[in-house]
Amino acid sequence: MKILVYGAGAMGLYFSARLAQAGHEVVLKSRSTTRDAEIRLNNAGRQESVSGVRVISELSGPLKVDAVLIATKAWQVEEALGDLQGKITDGTALVTLQNGVDAPEVAQRIFPNCPVIATTCVVIVKRTAPLAVELVGREATLSAGLFDAAVSDSGIAEQVVSALNDSSMTATLVTDVHRALWKKIALIASYGGVGAVSGVPVGVTRAHPETRSMVLEGITECASVAHAFGVEFSDADIEEVFAVYTDTFDPSTTSSMQRDLLAGLPSELADQNGAIIARAEQAGVPTPVHSFILRSQLPRERQARSIQ
Repeated sequence: MKILVYGAGAMGLYFSARLAQAGHEVVLKSRSTTRDAEIRLNNAGRQESVSGVRVISELSGPLKVDAVLIATKAWQVEEALGDLQGKITDGTALVTLQNGVDAPEVAQRIFPNCPVIATTCVVIVKRTAPLAVELVGREATLSAGLFDAAVSDSGIAEQVVSALNDSSMTATLVTDVHRALWKKIALIASYGGVGAVSGVPVGVTRAHPETRSMVLEGITECASVAHAFGVEFSDADIEEVFAVYTDTFDPSTTSSMQRDLLAGLPSELADQNGAIIARAEQAGVPTPVHSFILRSQLPRERQARSIQ
């Protein structure tokens, strides 16, 4: 496939490297570099050098690509999609990689004639230099599906999933991607929010009944909001999501939002807890845990953004 990866942060570098290694034609949209480049990927101490990725700093259209992977932070999605207007053709697939539930909606609004493939992505990567990235732990695993079931299915979702599976990443095509998105945000916004408030990793929050129960309450609140918008989120789903927190995560685990808030950087607070609360208010669903998390962390978030 011909793929444009928009954003040269950790996610963009990682996806560019893995897709290029799998033999796909990859163009990476960066802020500054304009040249064919070598991406350095540190994988468990093993250094990999990936060549063949074309790095550009400006877009000129129309771009002849099969798919665009939006690899920015959640709050940067609208700006990225605005930059793509007039430069991709109708039918080009837009693949969202962000945490939360907003990015696919934004993509659908700005590009109503393009299929939007929403994903949930589990991977920990860190950008260590302009063209260097470190993979921490396992390769990425994704669930992906067409965001709008009414869109004529040209098979592009299957093609994107196949391209991802050509690499060392693992992708699964799902029929109800809305459910997958809500399960993901229920997990990360709840354990990450409680971690941000308490300032400790998963191993500590789940060892104390007070914080452990807060995470479960946060997940349950998300399920109630999802129900209000017609998304299936069963009691079994709540148990499954909670079990990831209690039984799967390494004790040292922290969410990216928690780490960003601690470091004084802009975070996805508004795109995670804020998005849940905004929808809850529309539906009249109470969300006391997420409201507490948002209100307690807003001073940090506002300070980080004013500094930036």
